[in-house]
Amino acid sequence: MATPPLSPTLWRTCRVLSGRVRLDLLRHVILRPGLNVSELAKEAGVGISDASQELRRIQSRGLIRRTSRGPAIVYTPVSDPLVPSAAPLLRVLKYLWPTERSDDPHIERIAKGLASERRVALVRILSKQPASMEELSGRLRTAPSNLTRHLAILRQTGWLFREGRSYRLKPPTHPLQAALLDML
Repeated sequence: MATPPLSPTLWRTCRVLSGRVRLDLLRHVILRPGLNVSELAKEAGVGISDASQELRRIQSRGLIRRTSRGPAIVYTPVSDPLVPSAAPLLRVLKYLWPTERSDDPHIERIAKGLASERRVALVRILSKQPASMEELSGRLRTAPSNLTRHLAILRQTGWLFREGRSYRLKPPTHPLQAALLDML
């Protein structure tokens, strides 16, 4: 049985969400829409150039919109309809960050788990049924040493566990994890 083609948008979006500064900037855009890059940089405690670069990365994943307001460029939490994963992820992030004092330390860890094309493929396979290292290696046509590294990251980030010789996907315990699984 062939594995369906991967959505590069999903793993690349997860890569963006696995960065602490990007998450902090995104949280500020969600909580205080309409700030410009220098205001967001100050809120996140980073330089304007770094903030601008990271905001472009977030925007490229369809999670924020950049618009002109007079001479200023401002950012709002509006999903890009051309990026299928953007709207459901933005909905979950708005739910997880309801106030200025809210921050969820699990977002970065969960996103890191799927911040690789290979790990998305592994989770997709394991979402259907448990599998051994040999079965996973054969289905993905990858060397066991490479597979071991990806499986270790998925275990560390809370996506799966090992039971005997098989790897199993953990049931989602976090809203972001559930949303990401729905996108697979």
